Amino acid sequence: MKRFSFHIFNTREAYLMVASSMFIGLFVGLSLQSMISGLENSELLDRLVMLFSEIVILLPPLYILSQRKINFIEVLPLQKVSPVTVAMSVLFIGGVIGLVSVFEVLILPYFPVPDFLQALDETLFDGGILANVVLIIAAVLVAPIVEEFLFRGLLQQSLFYHFGSLIPALVIPTVIFALFHVGYLFYFPAMLELIALGFLLAWLMAKTGNILIPMLTHALFNLSAFSGLFIGLDEETSTLADLGPTWIIVSVVLFAAGWLYFKSVKPVVCEEVFLIPLPDEVEQ
Repeated sequence: MKRFSFHIFNTREAYLMVASSMFIGLFVGLSLQSMISGLENSELLDRLVMLFSEIVILLPPLYILSQRKINFIEVLPLQKVSPVTVAMSVLFIGGVIGLVSVFEVLILPYFPVPDFLQALDETLFDGGILANVVLIIAAVLVAPIVEEFLFRGLLQQSLFYHFGSLIPALVIPTVIFALFHVGYLFYFPAMLELIALGFLLAWLMAKTGNILIPMLTHALFNLSAFSGLFIGLDEETSTLADLGPTWIIVSVVLFAAGWLYFKSVKPVVCEEVFLIPLPDEVEQ
């Protein structure tokens, strides 16, 4: 196995880093939204605000890393993974996406979608081609990179190597990841999906030791969600019969294959982990 190494923050700094990044992203997003709310045809600006508010989440960790003279690549766990592992992660998330559809069909009759989420879905792609392109870039490219860097990169790794246990490294980032998407926590099925997705991403991070795997998985999940909304899939699949037995069987098989594969893989423990120096420890 090829040796790899990276740097981690102490847990206190990791918590503060995540909290400050989440606050800045929320503050910038809400501030800019209020500025453009009175403008006509503001859909494109709204999508650009969404994109920008995701990007600014990176400012606190990147600034601190530059002050500590650490390249951001040096905090990324990038253990070498085989093509088989990459392929199995894609198949696994394919199974997860399929089972999420089954879950939604079964539970929607008991938990109607709130009006605010329905309104959001109905107007999501009303901004024209350019606005839609910006939205897809924000959701499928930028958000997975930024959020996985923050939650599964900085936070999970700091917790894992501090506690020496997978439990806090899986549970705490999952909870904070769900809280970050606070709007969906007011709808029980969406909350369950967020928690399940967060746990899955954390689990894949622990099993592969490569941050690119949860980034890829997150991107595929977001792409499937936005694709379903864009083509009106939710309106066409209201029962299991609408999904069809082939969809259900394939989803179960892909999920089972991915689960068994990654379950058989031992969590990756880096051989060389360095603690990022505190400000007074940095050489001038």
